[in-house]
Amino acid sequence: MAAVLVFAGKSVATAAISFLVTKAFNYLDEYRKSEGMEEVKNRLRLAMPQIQSVFDVVQPQRIREQSSALDEWLWQLRDAVEEAEDSIDELEYLVLEKKAKERKVSDRCSCFGRMKHKFVRSVKQAGILNKTLDRLVKSVDRLDKVAEGVANFLILAGTASSSQHQMQLADNDRQTGSTLCTTIFVGREKEKEQIIQWLTNISAESANMGSIPIVSLVGHGGMGKTTLAQSICETSEIRSCFTVVWVTVSTTFDATSVTSKILECVTGVKPHTDQLEPLQRLLQGIMERLSFLLVLDDVWEDKKRNEWEKLFAPFRKLNNRSKILLTTRMRSVASMATHVMNVKNDECLTLGGLKEDENLELFNHHVYSGLNPQEYEDLKSIGEQIARKLGGCPLVTKVASGHLHDIMEFDYWKNFLDEGLEQFKGTEEDIMKILRLSYYHLPVELQMCFRFCSLFPEDHEFFKDDLVKMWVGSGLISQATSYSQPLKVMNTGEQFLAQLTRKSFFEVKTKERNDIVGEEYYVMHDILHEVARNVSFGECARINDPTRFDDKKDTVRHICVSHIQKFSVEDIKKLSYFKNLRSIIIDSYHEVDDNIVCALEQIVESSKSLRLFHSTLRNTFHIADKFGELKHLRYLCLDHISPEGIRVVSKLYHLTLFHCQNGLQGAT
Repeated sequence: MAAVLVFAGKSVATAAISFLVTKAFNYLDEYRKSEGMEEVKNRLRLAMPQIQSVFDVVQPQRIREQSSALDEWLWQLRDAVEEAEDSIDELEYLVLEKKAKERKVSDRCSCFGRMKHKFVRSVKQAGILNKTLDRLVKSVDRLDKVAEGVANFLILAGTASSSQHQMQLADNDRQTGSTLCTTIFVGREKEKEQIIQWLTNISAESANMGSIPIVSLVGHGGMGKTTLAQSICETSEIRSCFTVVWVTVSTTFDATSVTSKILECVTGVKPHTDQLEPLQRLLQGIMERLSFLLVLDDVWEDKKRNEWEKLFAPFRKLNNRSKILLTTRMRSVASMATHVMNVKNDECLTLGGLKEDENLELFNHHVYSGLNPQEYEDLKSIGEQIARKLGGCPLVTKVASGHLHDIMEFDYWKNFLDEGLEQFKGTEEDIMKILRLSYYHLPVELQMCFRFCSLFPEDHEFFKDDLVKMWVGSGLISQATSYSQPLKVMNTGEQFLAQLTRKSFFEVKTKERNDIVGEEYYVMHDILHEVARNVSFGECARINDPTRFDDKKDTVRHICVSHIQKFSVEDIKKLSYFKNLRSIIIDSYHEVDDNIVCALEQIVESSKSLRLFHSTLRNTFHIADKFGELKHLRYLCLDHISPEGIRVVSKLYHLTLFHCQNGLQGAT
């Protein structure tokens, strides 16, 4: 059993907790009638709506700022829930173990032998069952006590209207217009020409009544989509063909509000009604007299098909050669819009980074603003190196050059170059907040899977099958139906990866060897990798330096250790600091000292909640020998395994994914 428990900041799935509580009491009702448990059950059920009320108004990106006590309480809640989950998981393990042993005895023993074995086993298992039930009762009591603490934070629920007001202010800060705002427009000439050609191409097909052609501009936050669209709208080619109607959609998407914004842009007057039907009639009456270019800027919604259909309804009967230009961070948004509009030709341009010379021009423009570049010849070479390292993202380039503009010193620039964007403090938040907003806009299940990817290094090549198996094995995707429908869980993981790719959190590339096309793999942009590390703090940790242990919180659930050959035995023992590990990944292909292996074996053996263990170490032949008590283990990947390890692994009844380099692999 592994309900989807979503924790990082405020993201807690109360539905999953309720499911877990129900299951816990079902087991207690079946195996043990404990005094007072009915009262505990009722209190927990009453607490769920209160907990949800708090979650509804907490902003995950500002949780520690809002209340450090709330942040601490959420982790306590997570600990209590996962303790209950482990207890239930162990009960289900006993059920699986019982069935397996009964099959084994039935196959091998005589009738008398089966009776004798059944008696011995029942006595032994009764003791284990009682201990597990004791643990479940304690975990439920603890969950009850932690849930009581929600009363301390219910006052936050009263700030819902204030929070919504703050969100509205944030949306106002994101408002854009068709007038070019930047002081310099660099590059994008080829992309600009392509978009203008698409928009001004008048064909018989594009003039057909029933749909308006849509041109989509897709790219990561900060890539300059809005700036490019503004530049296009200011050209004489566009102005001579269209009346430009510019609407910033942002994260708040519903047909009524967007239709109202369009009307306000066209008429200059805010509509007096908030009813969709009169707004649609008014809009259709105005638009049928115009050849317009409707720019829908910063669109996020890729699910509410009914809202899209209502938004586009007034445009379906127009026959005036109008067009729509849409900017978004996600290809899935563009697909939704064109599908609903029933557009035959999917004109979509994905905006990548600026070319090196273009990015250098943008960098120099901002870093030398108001200064004479000739007075800083010593900075020219290192400035070129920095500009190349910024990845061609206009937003990052502008913020970084603005930061360096304040300290025009070689040593400072050199230090900035060596440390990279990761160490860019102070204004780094200006760069990251847009991408974090993209992350917080994801469904919580996708957030979990995205955070998990922070365990791997930048530019890591993810292969679909490997990544999905890790998501499933670590418990990020519900395995509630995995025993009867294992393929269904894998399919869900593949769908999650596809969604993250459509939303531009991954890019798909193809291996090519000797001009032969190989298999696809997935990569994450460096800036998005930084976002993943940022939002997964306290939950996921990648440690490639023994000195970095002190930087990590004891709440970490998923950990990856790389360059383990640099670690001492004492360094490895520090892993015991993390009490609730569910995933351990050893990312190293080296052979290490036997003492290191022994210390690692002790850590694994003591990590009772472990779901996933993945190691590429060459000389951990006997490490699986220590897995006998890891009853929650789902995923195991080793370089080699001993005969004793094979015997131990065969008794891990929750294990569903097993891979070993010496040929033993598959689903158990």
